[in-house]
Amino acid sequence: MQKNKIDEIKQFFAEITALLEQKAVYADCLYYYDSSQEIGLDKANKEISSGKGDGVKLRAYDGAQFHEYGITGFNKEKIIEAANILLQSFDKKDAGLIFPLAIDTQKINKHFESESEIAADSIDLSQKIEDTENIMNAILKKEPAIANCRIRYDESTEIRIFVNKYKQLSQRIQSCIFIISPYIKSDHGDIRYHYKAFFANGYEAKQKISKKEIIDIISFTKKIAKADKIIPGRYLCLFSPDVTGLLAHESFGHGMESDTIYKGRAKAQEYLGKSIAPDYINILDNPSFPKRNGSFFFDDEGFITSSTYLIKEGIVNHPITDSFSASRLKMLRSGNARAESYDHKVYARMSNTYFAAGKSNKVDMLKNIKDGFFLHYPSGGMEDPKGWGIQVQGIVAEKIKDGRLTGELFYEIGMTGYLPELLGNIQEVSQEFEVPGTGICGKGHKEWVRVSEGGPYLLVKDVNLS
Repeated sequence: MQKNKIDEIKQFFAEITALLEQKAVYADCLYYYDSSQEIGLDKANKEISSGKGDGVKLRAYDGAQFHEYGITGFNKEKIIEAANILLQSFDKKDAGLIFPLAIDTQKINKHFESESEIAADSIDLSQKIEDTENIMNAILKKEPAIANCRIRYDESTEIRIFVNKYKQLSQRIQSCIFIISPYIKSDHGDIRYHYKAFFANGYEAKQKISKKEIIDIISFTKKIAKADKIIPGRYLCLFSPDVTGLLAHESFGHGMESDTIYKGRAKAQEYLGKSIAPDYINILDNPSFPKRNGSFFFDDEGFITSSTYLIKEGIVNHPITDSFSASRLKMLRSGNARAESYDHKVYARMSNTYFAAGKSNKVDMLKNIKDGFFLHYPSGGMEDPKGWGIQVQGIVAEKIKDGRLTGELFYEIGMTGYLPELLGNIQEVSQEFEVPGTGICGKGHKEWVRVSEGGPYLLVKDVNLS
């Protein structure tokens, strides 16, 4: 979208918000544009799809609740009509200020763009298909034991234009993800798979898939074929950054979303300001983290993003918030108000959630394990904000003996626990740190938004595995 078009929309939205605020205590407008290109293929199938859509959300606040209207596409006449419908909804309502909203009043007019080395839209679709096929063939031809290999390429472009009486903001964010999933028949007769994703804001994501990465993926897949099931028990474990990140996301992220707290569905409210972990434990959510899958410059309520400490030095610190629940709970705003689309409600949502790096060294942490496991490549998890239970599934565990990785793998491991106990069992936190996540996150079973997670390596005692 050209700058003059963005400026035109901003000016028009300024007129609409002024119109709405003839009766509303507060009003804002948000334009959504999303486009995608997807390539999925394996030995037998090839699917290529693309899509795009846009729309506008108008919101007007009467002092107690938001009145919202979603319009498909961008049509000035329909937007003006929708604004007048919203105004009519105020006729029988008291628009007196009941709950002041947590709104940032600093005036800003700015455009933001994600940075990339190779713009994805500069690469022809035919080239993307060829690259995807070459990745698949490189794996299948090199290792006949691999029965099939699913390659997925996801490319997306997201444009947001937000206006209220203080802000005129726009952002364009592009992302590219390659997902490699080889399948192999195990020694036990079942079909198993490995999974690895490569993310970048541009088509340079493809450059991350080196020959060494291909060899490593093949080697690990073959090891998975020989993996056994673990004997259930409690073990001393070293968590990889992807397991660490999923722990942060599922165990503490959902429970620190302010709308969940406001509805009385999160135990974290009882622990705000209280210690829950050792003082070397810090968990953050940070949509401003550069070049990650969950990154953005401002949220869907026009709040400029920054990091929020969910846990700071072991103490439950501050939830991530949207304006409505923050006003009810009398909390500070964070840039985490997000909606799946223009026709969905805004909620407090995670972005890039991670444990902060520590002071230990990964190699030394490994040496401290006489008998235990290295946990990596989880497939998913489940949160329990009210009961603080935690489940992480699909983990691959590698046996550690006398401070060394033995190469013996265990497949489809489940990890369960009680959050305060699990956090309290963290013995060491590594200096090494990464945020590799490339997923999407729902609110329950819906409201999907892109997220990332990660952190350092964690040495954790008494981990319940099965």
